[in-house]
Amino acid sequence: MREREKKLILRVFLLIFVVFTTLVVPTEIVYASESGDSNFIKKFSRSYTNKFCNAIGFGLSKESAMNFSMEENKQVFKKRKEINNINKELLADEIAISVIEQCGYPINLSGAEGIQEFKSYYLSKDQ
Repeated sequence: MREREKKLILRVFLLIFVVFTTLVVPTEIVYASESGDSNFIKKFSRSYTNKFCNAIGFGLSKESAMNFSMEENKQVFKKRKEINNINKELLADEIAISVIEQCGYPINLSGAEGIQEFKSYYLSKDQ
């Protein structure tokens, strides 16, 4: 009988704990669309970065490489409906980080300052 009471008390406490953690502790809701946007931003950024860094490697100027990469990516992703609803700030952040990590040295940009400079340059060209 004593063992049975212990199991019952343990189950009651476990139930209270589960109810408390699900109702009281704040949980973050993640929508499927946000995850999709995140994947699309990463894919777009990766594509842009590859084109930009290759263009820099071939000897194009920063501005020419940026124009080339933007136009090429627009052509590649023009049929994707996500492109119209994309968060430009998040995209610019992702692109700037990726570009500076992969080919920041040839364009004389590095670190947080380089990322911020490239981001603002990208956003000005994207307008």
